[in-house]
Amino acid sequence: MLKIYIRKNTSYYFPIYYTVLLIGKNRRIRFSFTDSADNADLVWDHEHPHSEVITGEFYDELVKEKPELSHKKIFREEQLIRDSKKRKDLIATIFYMVNCLQEFSFGKNDIDDYGRFRYKSSYQKRFNSIEKNLVQQYIDEFCSEKNIRGNPKASTFFISHDIDTIYGSLKQDGFWALKNLHLGAFFNIIAGEISRKPHWKNMDRIMRINSEYDVKSTFFWLVNKGKGSHNIKNADYSLQKELTLLQKIRKRGFVNAIHKSTMEMSFDEKLARWKIIEPYNRYHFLKFLPPKHWPVLSASPITLDSSLGFAERYGFRNSYGGAFQPFNFKKSKPYNFVEAPLTFMDTTFRNYMRIERRKIADIIIDFYEANPHNCNFSLLWHNTYFTDYKYGGYLAQYKKILSFIYESKIKSLTPDEIIAEARLSWPTNKIPATTP
Repeated sequence: MLKIYIRKNTSYYFPIYYTVLLIGKNRRIRFSFTDSADNADLVWDHEHPHSEVITGEFYDELVKEKPELSHKKIFREEQLIRDSKKRKDLIATIFYMVNCLQEFSFGKNDIDDYGRFRYKSSYQKRFNSIEKNLVQQYIDEFCSEKNIRGNPKASTFFISHDIDTIYGSLKQDGFWALKNLHLGAFFNIIAGEISRKPHWKNMDRIMRINSEYDVKSTFFWLVNKGKGSHNIKNADYSLQKELTLLQKIRKRGFVNAIHKSTMEMSFDEKLARWKIIEPYNRYHFLKFLPPKHWPVLSASPITLDSSLGFAERYGFRNSYGGAFQPFNFKKSKPYNFVEAPLTFMDTTFRNYMRIERRKIADIIIDFYEANPHNCNFSLLWHNTYFTDYKYGGYLAQYKKILSFIYESKIKSLTPDEIIAEARLSWPTNKIPATTP
């Protein structure tokens, strides 16, 4: 077990301690922390002759009241932080990327009309690296330099479904059928509405399909109806009237979670009112910004969030494929919840990137095969995309993905399993000496 020494009462102590634990979690190894540099295998001390690289100006910036963390300042020519001697600071780079620090300093044009950080404003767009698991590359490089082996784990999936609408088929599918002169489809849609079996109220079908491939997925439900901020539509259903459906989902071993609406209602209120919903969340419309919403999540009962993804582009929003606990700067320790970044979303492929639907499954499969270790790929497939007509063809792609997962014996994790794998062993005392 490698012994680590980090000089206390410095701007870099907690960020480096956090990053070392993250590396240990990634490699499934444990480090011990010592109070003596003489007994340590790795030393971070700006006054020690054999210290690891420490970019002091970066860490000093972190403790300022309003730090300047724009990627244009941090990554001037490359996606790396270097010290004054131009040496790579892999630890600082990992810390910056994982915690989305580029989103803590932004200009007016970096945020879209819904308050989301724009993909086009990111360093991933600037360096064309959204599909690169850079944090993993830097962890591997650091471990190779220090002869740290560890045990990488096979990549996994987290499958989920945002339930934005269950009664919109009549209007949307019906319009599609008439526009494309599919009268038979139109009458089938009408018949479903008359028999109270709307085409998009298909949770039984989703569970049946997932069960065929031994997948237990998570359903994110909107609690509020009507329009919220930015005129965004929330649910077209009443959760009270759908309780039997949610109970059926739970009974079959699937998970009900919160799809935080754009209306002003706290997580505490939602969970207190709806006991059948577990404390896991995804923000509706991905209307989510880390520096604003991570403190909100931390002050709530939520234990897992899966909102960290660009609506416009699939890939790694924080350049990391794994779930993690974000760092809380005010308390100098990890937040008390786990973030499971969103990697793939059906509407990203359809509405933003406009990729041919027949290519989607192969893109996701190829992405997995390029990142076979230490990733938890979060795949969001709305209930509307399990249907025919307007979204015809997407179900075949989903089944192809699940078939790959099943035949490759890839694990599909539940929120609790993700939390158990990602949670850091952070000591309760403020200045830790050794890991528990």
